[in-house]
Amino acid sequence: MTNRVTITGTLVDDPKIRSFEQKGGTIEIVSLWLEVKDEHRTDRFTVEINDGKAASAAKALTKGVTAEVSGKLRHDRWKDKGTGRWTGKVFVAVDPGEGAIKSLGKANAAAA
Repeated sequence: MTNRVTITGTLVDDPKIRSFEQKGGTIEIVSLWLEVKDEHRTDRFTVEINDGKAASAAKALTKGVTAEVSGKLRHDRWKDKGTGRWTGKVFVAVDPGEGAIKSLGKANAAAA
């Protein structure tokens, strides 16, 4: 894979699961939202997983878990039906056999 990215961050929310009907069966995509912080800024990344093995691992994760995700950067574009404007997003895609996800444990709770 020439386009490869690895991101380590904390899950902002529990995984979201979407199912789509397709000829011959159903496709399931698991979406995660990772937050990556350093001393200067906070960034959030969307991860879309359509690899069965990685999706099973992702479903077991919960909000607050630190996870490491490797996959491809993708850009998706679509035309907004309401405004007619083109819009898009950049996200990390975990495709079958070309990416992985692993839990690094629960993030530390903020000190009170």
